[in-house]
Amino acid sequence: MNNTDPIKTMLNDIDGGRVLDVATSQGDFLRLLIESFDNYSEAVGIDLSEERITEARKAGDDNLVYEVMDATKLRYPDGYFDTVAIRHSLHHLADIPSVLNEMMRVLRPGGLCIVCEVYKAPETERENSQRHLHHWWGAVARYRGESHNETFTKPEILKLVEPLNLTEPQESDFCEEHEPDQSARVLEQMLSHTESDVAKLRQSGGPEELIRQGEELVARFRRLGFTNESLIYVIGRKPL
Repeated sequence: MNNTDPIKTMLNDIDGGRVLDVATSQGDFLRLLIESFDNYSEAVGIDLSEERITEARKAGDDNLVYEVMDATKLRYPDGYFDTVAIRHSLHHLADIPSVLNEMMRVLRPGGLCIVCEVYKAPETERENSQRHLHHWWGAVARYRGESHNETFTKPEILKLVEPLNLTEPQESDFCEEHEPDQSARVLEQMLSHTESDVAKLRQSGGPEELIRQGEELVARFRRLGFTNESLIYVIGRKPL
Protein backbone atom coordinates (compact mmCIF):
# COMPACT_ATOMS: atom_id res chain seq x y z
CA MET A 1 0.00 0.00 0.00
CA ASN A 2 1.24 3.51 -0.86
CA ASN A 3 2.16 5.84 2.01
CA THR A 4 2.01 8.93 -0.20
CA ASP A 5 -1.03 10.13 -2.12
CA PRO A 6 -0.85 8.57 -5.61
CA ILE A 7 -3.18 11.11 -7.22
CA LYS A 8 -0.37 13.41 -8.37
CA THR A 9 1.35 10.73 -10.40
CA MET A 10 -2.00 9.47 -11.71
CA LEU A 11 -2.98 12.91 -13.04
CA ASN A 12 0.29 14.70 -13.80
CA ASP A 13 0.06 14.27 -17.58
CA ILE A 14 -3.70 14.92 -17.86
CA ASP A 15 -5.55 18.14 -18.72
CA GLY A 16 -8.38 18.25 -16.21
CA GLY A 17 -10.42 20.78 -18.21
CA ARG A 18 -13.50 21.78 -16.24
CA VAL A 19 -13.18 20.12 -12.82
CA LEU A 20 -15.98 19.48 -10.29
CA ASP A 21 -15.32 18.31 -6.72
CA VAL A 22 -18.50 17.05 -5.03
CA ALA A 23 -18.86 17.30 -1.23
CA THR A 24 -15.77 19.52 -1.29
CA SER A 25 -16.02 20.57 2.38
CA GLN A 26 -13.28 23.22 2.79
CA GLY A 27 -11.83 22.59 -0.67
CA ASP A 28 -8.71 20.60 0.28
CA PHE A 29 -9.20 17.91 -2.37
CA LEU A 30 -10.11 20.40 -5.09
CA ARG A 31 -6.85 22.23 -4.44
CA LEU A 32 -4.94 18.93 -4.57
CA LEU A 33 -6.60 18.06 -7.88
CA ILE A 34 -5.65 21.27 -9.65
CA GLU A 35 -2.10 20.98 -8.31
CA SER A 36 -1.95 17.43 -9.71
CA PHE A 37 -3.32 18.02 -13.22
CA ASP A 38 -0.96 19.13 -15.96
CA ASN A 39 -3.54 21.83 -16.74
CA TYR A 40 -7.18 22.79 -16.12
CA SER A 41 -9.59 25.47 -17.31
CA GLU A 42 -12.16 25.74 -14.49
CA ALA A 43 -12.41 24.35 -10.95
CA VAL A 44 -15.64 24.15 -8.94
CA GLY A 45 -16.29 22.71 -5.49
CA ILE A 46 -19.83 22.12 -4.21
CA ASP A 47 -21.08 21.19 -0.76
CA LEU A 48 -24.45 21.18 0.99
CA SER A 49 -22.93 22.93 4.02
CA GLU A 50 -22.93 26.72 3.78
CA GLU A 51 -20.48 26.86 6.70
CA ARG A 52 -17.92 24.67 4.90
CA ILE A 53 -18.26 26.60 1.64
CA THR A 54 -17.67 29.83 3.57
CA GLU A 55 -14.49 28.32 5.02
CA ALA A 56 -13.37 27.16 1.56
CA ARG A 57 -13.81 30.66 0.15
CA LYS A 58 -11.70 32.12 2.97
CA ALA A 59 -8.65 30.31 1.54
CA GLY A 60 -8.47 33.13 -1.00
CA ASP A 61 -8.12 31.00 -4.14
CA ASP A 62 -9.57 33.43 -6.67
CA ASN A 63 -9.34 30.88 -9.48
CA LEU A 64 -11.57 28.39 -7.61
CA VAL A 65 -15.37 28.60 -7.42
CA TYR A 66 -17.27 27.25 -4.42
CA GLU A 67 -21.05 26.83 -4.38
CA VAL A 68 -23.62 25.61 -1.85
CA MET A 69 -25.45 22.89 -3.76
CA ASP A 70 -27.32 19.60 -3.35
CA ALA A 71 -25.22 16.86 -4.98
CA THR A 72 -28.38 15.02 -6.04
CA LYS A 73 -29.54 18.10 -8.01
CA LEU A 74 -26.47 19.65 -9.62
CA ARG A 75 -27.23 22.94 -11.35
CA TYR A 76 -25.16 22.19 -14.44
CA PRO A 77 -26.11 20.95 -17.92
CA ASP A 78 -25.40 17.45 -19.16
CA GLY A 79 -21.76 16.87 -20.04
CA TYR A 80 -20.55 20.24 -18.73
CA PHE A 81 -17.47 18.95 -16.85
CA ASP A 82 -14.36 17.15 -18.10
CA THR A 83 -13.55 15.79 -14.62
CA VAL A 84 -15.79 14.95 -11.65
CA ALA A 85 -14.47 13.83 -8.27
CA ILE A 86 -15.57 12.90 -4.77
CA ARG A 87 -13.26 12.04 -1.86
CA HIS A 88 -13.89 10.68 1.65
CA SER A 89 -17.60 11.49 1.39
CA LEU A 90 -19.57 8.44 0.21
CA HIS A 91 -20.15 7.39 3.83
CA HIS A 92 -21.79 10.78 4.51
CA LEU A 93 -24.37 10.42 1.73
CA ALA A 94 -27.97 9.33 2.28
CA ASP A 95 -28.41 8.36 -1.40
CA ILE A 96 -25.07 7.34 -2.89
CA PRO A 97 -26.38 6.06 -6.27
CA SER A 98 -28.25 9.33 -6.91
CA VAL A 99 -25.12 11.39 -6.25
CA LEU A 100 -22.89 9.20 -8.42
CA ASN A 101 -25.47 9.19 -11.23
CA GLU A 102 -25.75 12.97 -11.06
CA MET A 103 -21.97 13.27 -11.24
CA MET A 104 -21.99 11.11 -14.36
CA ARG A 105 -24.78 13.19 -15.89
CA VAL A 106 -22.73 16.39 -15.76
CA LEU A 107 -19.57 14.58 -16.97
CA ARG A 108 -18.94 14.61 -20.71
CA PRO A 109 -18.56 11.28 -22.53
CA GLY A 110 -14.91 10.26 -22.21
CA GLY A 111 -14.49 12.52 -19.17
CA LEU A 112 -12.61 11.48 -16.03
CA CYS A 113 -14.37 10.25 -12.87
CA ILE A 114 -12.41 10.07 -9.59
CA VAL A 115 -13.83 8.33 -6.51
CA CYS A 116 -11.76 8.12 -3.32
CA GLU A 117 -13.12 6.59 -0.13
CA VAL A 118 -11.92 5.33 3.24
CA TYR A 119 -12.32 1.58 3.76
CA LYS A 120 -12.06 -1.07 6.47
CA ALA A 121 -8.69 -2.83 6.52
CA PRO A 122 -6.61 -4.94 8.95
CA GLU A 123 -5.81 -2.57 11.78
CA THR A 124 -3.16 -1.67 14.29
CA GLU A 125 -4.45 -0.55 17.69
CA ARG A 126 -4.13 3.09 16.61
CA GLU A 127 -6.03 2.43 13.37
CA ASN A 128 -8.70 0.63 15.39
CA SER A 129 -9.05 3.77 17.52
CA GLN A 130 -9.41 5.90 14.39
CA ARG A 131 -12.18 3.64 13.08
CA HIS A 132 -14.01 3.75 16.43
CA LEU A 133 -13.79 7.55 16.45
CA HIS A 134 -15.14 7.69 12.91
CA HIS A 135 -18.05 5.46 13.93
CA TRP A 136 -18.67 7.59 17.02
CA TRP A 137 -18.86 10.72 14.88
CA GLY A 138 -21.34 8.80 12.72
CA ALA A 139 -23.47 7.95 15.74
CA VAL A 140 -23.43 11.62 16.82
CA ALA A 141 -24.44 12.69 13.30
CA ARG A 142 -27.32 10.21 13.24
CA TYR A 143 -28.44 11.38 16.69
CA ARG A 144 -28.64 14.87 15.18
CA GLY A 145 -30.66 13.57 12.24
CA GLU A 146 -27.77 13.72 9.75
CA SER A 147 -26.71 11.00 7.31
CA HIS A 148 -23.56 9.01 8.15
CA ASN A 149 -22.91 5.39 7.14
CA GLU A 150 -20.46 2.97 8.73
CA THR A 151 -17.06 2.62 7.05
CA PHE A 152 -17.35 0.52 3.88
CA THR A 153 -15.20 -2.46 2.96
CA LYS A 154 -13.19 -2.26 -0.26
CA PRO A 155 -15.56 -4.70 -2.10
CA GLU A 156 -18.54 -2.58 -1.00
CA ILE A 157 -16.92 0.55 -2.47
CA LEU A 158 -16.13 -1.21 -5.74
CA LYS A 159 -19.73 -2.45 -5.90
CA LEU A 160 -21.02 1.12 -5.47
CA VAL A 161 -18.83 2.32 -8.35
CA GLU A 162 -19.47 -0.68 -10.64
CA PRO A 163 -22.80 0.60 -12.11
CA LEU A 164 -20.94 3.63 -13.52
CA ASN A 165 -19.34 1.28 -16.09
CA LEU A 166 -16.11 3.27 -16.12
CA THR A 167 -13.65 2.53 -18.92
CA GLU A 168 -9.86 2.47 -18.48
CA PRO A 169 -10.35 1.83 -14.73
CA GLN A 170 -7.50 2.22 -12.25
CA GLU A 171 -7.40 1.39 -8.54
CA SER A 172 -4.84 2.52 -5.99
CA ASP A 173 -4.68 1.99 -2.22
CA PHE A 174 -3.34 4.74 -0.06
CA CYS A 175 -2.60 5.49 3.59
CA GLU A 176 -0.98 8.87 4.06
CA GLU A 177 1.83 9.32 6.57
CA HIS A 178 2.02 12.83 8.04
CA GLU A 179 5.16 14.53 9.23
CA PRO A 180 5.31 14.52 13.07
CA ASP A 181 4.34 18.19 13.46
CA GLN A 182 1.45 17.82 11.01
CA SER A 183 0.24 14.68 12.78
CA ALA A 184 0.25 16.60 16.07
CA ARG A 185 -1.88 19.36 14.53
CA VAL A 186 -4.33 16.89 13.03
CA LEU A 187 -4.58 15.04 16.33
CA GLU A 188 -5.37 18.25 18.23
CA GLN A 189 -7.99 19.19 15.63
CA MET A 190 -9.65 15.79 16.00
CA LEU A 191 -9.55 15.96 19.79
CA SER A 192 -10.93 19.50 19.79
CA HIS A 193 -13.75 18.44 17.46
CA THR A 194 -14.57 15.40 19.61
CA GLU A 195 -14.42 17.30 22.92
CA SER A 196 -16.69 19.96 21.43
CA ASP A 197 -19.20 17.30 20.36
CA VAL A 198 -19.11 15.73 23.83
CA ALA A 199 -19.75 19.13 25.44
CA LYS A 200 -22.67 19.82 23.10
CA LEU A 201 -24.17 16.40 23.81
CA ARG A 202 -23.88 17.00 27.55
CA GLN A 203 -25.44 20.48 27.29
CA SER A 204 -28.35 19.20 25.19
CA GLY A 205 -29.04 16.19 27.41
CA GLY A 206 -27.75 13.71 24.84
CA PRO A 207 -27.43 9.96 25.43
CA GLU A 208 -25.13 9.17 28.36
CA GLU A 209 -23.65 6.17 26.52
CA LEU A 210 -22.66 8.37 23.57
CA ILE A 211 -21.08 10.90 25.94
CA ARG A 212 -19.15 8.16 27.76
CA GLN A 213 -17.87 6.70 24.47
CA GLY A 214 -16.69 10.12 23.33
CA GLU A 215 -14.78 10.71 26.57
CA GLU A 216 -13.15 7.27 26.32
CA LEU A 217 -12.08 7.93 22.72
CA VAL A 218 -10.47 11.26 23.65
CA ALA A 219 -8.46 9.51 26.39
CA ARG A 220 -7.51 6.70 24.02
CA PHE A 221 -6.25 9.08 21.33
CA ARG A 222 -4.21 11.06 23.84
CA ARG A 223 -2.56 7.77 24.82
CA LEU A 224 -2.04 6.23 21.36
CA GLY A 225 -1.79 9.16 18.99
CA PHE A 226 -3.15 9.54 15.47
CA THR A 227 -3.01 7.58 12.24
CA ASN A 228 -4.99 7.87 9.03
CA GLU A 229 -7.32 5.19 7.75
CA SER A 230 -6.81 3.31 4.49
CA LEU A 231 -8.28 4.82 1.32
CA ILE A 232 -8.85 3.57 -2.20
CA TYR A 233 -8.91 5.57 -5.41
CA VAL A 234 -11.09 4.33 -8.27
CA ILE A 235 -10.47 6.32 -11.44
CA GLY A 236 -11.94 5.78 -14.90
CA ARG A 237 -13.66 7.42 -17.84
CA LYS A 238 -17.31 7.81 -18.75
CA PRO A 239 -18.16 5.60 -21.72
CA LEU A 240 -18.32 7.38 -25.09
